[in-house]
Amino acid sequence: MTTLVTGAGGFVGGRVVEILEAEAPGSVRAAIRRWSTAARIGRLPVEIVQCDIMDPAQVRDALVGVDRIIHCAVGPGRVNVEGTRTLLEGALEAGVERVVHVSTMDVYGDATGDLPEDRPLLRVGADYGDSKIGAEEVCRSFVERGLAVSIIRPTIIYGPFSALWTEEFAERLQVRPWPFPRELCSGTCNLVYVDDVVAGIRLALDRPDAVGEAFNINGPDRPTWFEYFVALNDAMGLPELQAQSSTASTLVAWGMKPVRATAKFALNRFGDQIMALYKSSELAKKVMKGAEGLIRKSPTTGEFDLYGKVLSAPTDKAERLLGYRPAVDMGEGIERSVQWLRHSGFLDGGRPA
Repeated sequence: MTTLVTGAGGFVGGRVVEILEAEAPGSVRAAIRRWSTAARIGRLPVEIVQCDIMDPAQVRDALVGVDRIIHCAVGPGRVNVEGTRTLLEGALEAGVERVVHVSTMDVYGDATGDLPEDRPLLRVGADYGDSKIGAEEVCRSFVERGLAVSIIRPTIIYGPFSALWTEEFAERLQVRPWPFPRELCSGTCNLVYVDDVVAGIRLALDRPDAVGEAFNINGPDRPTWFEYFVALNDAMGLPELQAQSSTASTLVAWGMKPVRATAKFALNRFGDQIMALYKSSELAKKVMKGAEGLIRKSPTTGEFDLYGKVLSAPTDKAERLLGYRPAVDMGEGIERSVQWLRHSGFLDGGRPA
């Protein structure tokens, strides 16, 4: 059987391709929107096709001879909704047998506490989460038309190649004082290692009971965010984590808001001129890199909202209907992540390619 993986140049899609190709060589077709994202999967003997999910012709070509789809591609709001619609329309026409759509726990909005799959989905004005709700609605409409679609909702996915939850925190942890104090980061960090997400995808792809259903995919641990920060810091061999006071951290977060807003406005309005100056002046380049580093390493008020939330996405349904069991606990997942960071040269002051 041939499985098309959309978003194969991304973090999750890339790992899906690696695992499927290792277990069933020649069975994977990797779909990417831009050739520049193919570096990671390009080292594998897999078929790579260009497929912008907003382009019906490219979708049609990519689906020739495809039996199953794992839909990992993401983009701005309209792409998440209309791109999913275009892909599933093509799947229906091509006679695809099964589809797994990778969604997110962000579809629960700002809800707290336990978030079982029958919890109402909540739009809160956030482009990503709201558009993923729209994409799920598209999936359900195609189930009604006879297409076998399943949905998975992973939590905080970390591991090698995770730019957000692994790489960025590893970079931030090398700065002192640590701007995320324990008292502001006591919410639940629902970590799930990327290989466990791939395991959940594969189960949803194969099990008949999964059709038309949505499943939370979470890890075995429920640490607080601060516990995750400490564990990652220690595994990286960094000095003991010394956090600044909650008052100082909050002041920095609020103080940086106008800086971020100004930088965003400038880039949107004068992006070409700024890049030209960046390329032509070493002084400008140094100043801009310093400003970017300051912005990246400073906390935001939104982060404190996230890190203070007490919530959990239970996996009872996935365990019952799919036989899902997360295999990688936080300790092992962090150790694997740090091995990758070290191998990539990140911990020596470099950044992974």
